[in-house]
Amino acid sequence: MKNILIIILIIVVAYFIYTRFLAPPTRTAAKRAEEKMFGKPYSQTVAAKQSEAKLLAAALINKQNTYYSIHGRFAGDIKELGSIPRFGKYYKAKIIRADENDFLIEIRGNIDSDTTEDVWEATKDGYKNVVNDIIR
Repeated sequence: MKNILIIILIIVVAYFIYTRFLAPPTRTAAKRAEEKMFGKPYSQTVAAKQSEAKLLAAALINKQNTYYSIHGRFAGDIKELGSIPRFGKYYKAKIIRADENDFLIEIRGNIDSDTTEDVWEATKDGYKNVVNDIIR
């Protein structure tokens, strides 16, 4: 009976030593394999930051349409539109081109602290995500 308890104790200690010190870290290896296969993991926090770009784009489209109804052309500079509400700290907007028929506003921001920027474009027809920082 005493020998069986010693054998079981040796097996438990050996298993503990193996899993603690000798076995490869499975969670880290699985995470690396997942990132290699699927890219960066999807983050709800980062995705929520994109709502700032959507709000800014909608506000700028609204301001441009108001400016057009008064002046008969779209504004070529953000300052011409008057005060733009500040929705957050991640995105900045710039009017790329504007004339009597259309405008193009670029909204850029880095929402996950990597080298890729999230880029949105807004026109009189709406806005779209051109470079998605979440995926890259």
